[in-house]
Amino acid sequence: MNSSRIVLIKFGGSSVSSAACWHTITTQIKRLLSQQQRPVIVCSALSGVSNHLAHLASLTLTKTREPIATAITEFATIHHRMCEALNLPTALVDSAVAELTRLTQLASTAVDSSSLPSSPEESHPALKAKIMALGEYTLTTIGHAYLTQQGLKCWLLDAGDWLHSLSQPPAALPYGLEEHYLSASCDYTYNPELNQQCLNSPTDLVITQGFIATDQRGHTVLLGRGGSDTSATYLAAKLGASSVEIWTDVPGIFTANPQEIPDSRLLLQLSYNEAQELASSGAKVLHPRCIEPLAATQIPLRIHWTHHPNLNVSTTVSTHGHSGYNVKGICTKKDIYVFSMTSIKMWQQAGFLADIFVLFKQFHLSCDTVSTSESNITVTVNGAIQNLNDDLLSQLKQRLSSICSLSVYRDCVSISLVGQGIRSILHRLAPMLKVFEDRKVFVVSQAANNLNFSFTVLSKDAPGILKQLHALLFSATTDPHLHIFGPTWKQLNQKTAGKAPQTSTPSYLLWWQHHRAEITAMLHSATMNTLPAYVYHLPTIRQRAAELGKLSAVTMKYYALKANPHPQIITTIADFGFGFDCVSYGEIAYLKDQLATFEPQRIIFTPNFAPITEYKRALQDGVTVTIDNLEIIKAHPEIFAQQAIMLRIDLGTGHGHHEYVKTAGDDSKFGIPSDAWPTLMSLIQTHHITLKGLHAHQGSGIDSMTTWRDTAQALIGLADTIPADRRSADPMLIDVGGGFPVQDHPEKRSAFCATTFNTELLKLKTCHPGYEFAIEPGRYLVAEAGIIITEVHQVKTKHQRHYIGVDAGMHTLIRPSLYGAYHHICHLHPPPHQQKRELITADIVGPICESGDVLAHERRILQAFPQDILVICGAGAYGRVMASQYNQRGLPAEHIIDDAPPHNPVAPL
Repeated sequence: MNSSRIVLIKFGGSSVSSAACWHTITTQIKRLLSQQQRPVIVCSALSGVSNHLAHLASLTLTKTREPIATAITEFATIHHRMCEALNLPTALVDSAVAELTRLTQLASTAVDSSSLPSSPEESHPALKAKIMALGEYTLTTIGHAYLTQQGLKCWLLDAGDWLHSLSQPPAALPYGLEEHYLSASCDYTYNPELNQQCLNSPTDLVITQGFIATDQRGHTVLLGRGGSDTSATYLAAKLGASSVEIWTDVPGIFTANPQEIPDSRLLLQLSYNEAQELASSGAKVLHPRCIEPLAATQIPLRIHWTHHPNLNVSTTVSTHGHSGYNVKGICTKKDIYVFSMTSIKMWQQAGFLADIFVLFKQFHLSCDTVSTSESNITVTVNGAIQNLNDDLLSQLKQRLSSICSLSVYRDCVSISLVGQGIRSILHRLAPMLKVFEDRKVFVVSQAANNLNFSFTVLSKDAPGILKQLHALLFSATTDPHLHIFGPTWKQLNQKTAGKAPQTSTPSYLLWWQHHRAEITAMLHSATMNTLPAYVYHLPTIRQRAAELGKLSAVTMKYYALKANPHPQIITTIADFGFGFDCVSYGEIAYLKDQLATFEPQRIIFTPNFAPITEYKRALQDGVTVTIDNLEIIKAHPEIFAQQAIMLRIDLGTGHGHHEYVKTAGDDSKFGIPSDAWPTLMSLIQTHHITLKGLHAHQGSGIDSMTTWRDTAQALIGLADTIPADRRSADPMLIDVGGGFPVQDHPEKRSAFCATTFNTELLKLKTCHPGYEFAIEPGRYLVAEAGIIITEVHQVKTKHQRHYIGVDAGMHTLIRPSLYGAYHHICHLHPPPHQQKRELITADIVGPICESGDVLAHERRILQAFPQDILVICGAGAYGRVMASQYNQRGLPAEHIIDDAPPHNPVAPL
């Protein structure tokens, strides 16, 4: 069957999102045609579009037309740009936009989320499937037109004609609707009629959609997120294809995540079982479900690097992948919850485990690993794919209370060693156990399939453990199975130097590129006579302030002054109606000096372990004071008695891009633990304290859009129990903090969507009309508006490692040294064409006498020479304000660019 001439080629979202990608697709099609092969092309939606459509589908439940209309316009704009890049008419998108408009209107008007649909086809999951399918349908329409333009005879196939779901529409509503319409599985039995239909077509190739199938009634269903990989392998099995090619943004599967471990090595060969285990354990190159059809039909799969199609190394998955018993890779799964259940009743009690897992089934919780002893059961649950909110955990704990005591540990990571015959090589793994010395290990699990040996640890310990394990496992050159390991990620980047893939320009790069001439003039004037220096762009700040100013669900918006207190910046933000979040009395005094009209009611004071005199002075000034521990009220009742204050609550979980920016949870110094609520209420009553509201802040750079909604919901639950005589006469304020993420990497988009944020809080506001909401953004308002201008002083190469030395360092910008923050760094001006500079991998370092004085580790950047001027982007927040004069280097200057008129107030959403 595998002697067929059919080859399935799947291109993921990042592999179809530019003109350069479509040039690669055309080249690969012509390659296969020259080899007398019949290509079947499976395409994902454009990068980010599936997330956009999923969000749009959720908006239809609110029946609020304005954000829906805006999202439809954004969908159209994304695809219009794609058409323009390919020199195609934008009218190709019109029918998809019209259909999207029709479906969202139908979902908004015909589907009432408070009652059952009359049939499965009218349910929200069914309509969501049709909405999300438009991403793939629109892209393949554009792709078909482009390939035809290139002179190829192309058959545009609806994937639903060949792929059919195995499940029946659920008989009972609403149960099973989500699974049926949004996570379908398909029959992949070989179909000789489809094989001949494909081979005998007069066209050169077939192009079709990933992710999409139809059910037995012909209605659209989806294969679940990442389903395009599975679509390709389903079709390969049904058509009896000779092979499958997956084209993506890496050349294959590595021994570890190459973004975290640059020395990770490309795996050249894998068995089906090994590939499946690596994918299931956290390797994201392949979807776990896509392996089964290949293993059943023994069709080989090869992974290719879209941005470097001529690179002659890749991962092959086949029957020949097995190469003895050895570890092939280390995978991590983040956002793991550990449930530890203890009871002496377990001892020799039949059915105890069954009783426990019946409850887990009722809460729709699937366990990854299970460990048992005479008195304890410990399981892990993947929070990244399951909705584990505080309400669910509270209910589960209550239900389990009659059986056992439950402890839940959040924010953990599972680290898995994956390889064939793992039990046979435990003796070789023994030296690696020393890596776990002084680390808290919750679960050690050896998988029943003999492919996986895993450890569950705290997320803060995971990066160090991962690096040490990888060095011990894969750095030795005496491995008898060395032939299965290819080059490292670092070596591949060096090999492709000067051939960097095209990426979209992030928004934070645009403003300073438009002002290159002005910045250059500053460099040659007395205005900027010393470097390094900060430059801020006020129009970018106005843009962000206007965006947040439209949040109709939010009553109070406080700018976190600590992010950047430059006088012109705080004046600009104040013009948009923002108040200020101050964390010291010094900041309050500073605002008094800087603002022409100091209004204490626009200030919220959120200190932490501050001297009691600061609280006293803030209360005397009339600002809103927030208390974040019980002890200060107990120790100084004379200060807080009869006062109106807010309380900062620790809800138990911190979020953010690094441990040091997570401001909640057991390891955080901030907030009053929620389990101290009864004691807290007693103190409030005793001292006749009035509560204005509750506050919780989880961290910085939060990447989950549900965090703020969940925070608000939890705070409202507590606020509902506050006695009436202790509540302020004004509506209770629920302050959900800040931490909105910004796009700080050229290849990553910000996870924050203001429209979604507003919609979620509006839902809560409708259900809880006695509350108002507040936010405290800091970095989100100013980060993108700031850059650092720095000069290259020295460059050197040491043991094949390149160093670019600049006058900025950890004294100028401490974020990279303090918590590994990423800042994009590039030349102020593109080097002249006559200078042939290669793309190199280098550490960009400062002049400070500290090993931690590194602004960027192993960064891909054009060669730099002394006197070159570099730009450090995204430095408008926590930059100059945290600078120091360490080594007597002096503080960097600050400069303002303002090329826009004063803002005009904008109407809310």
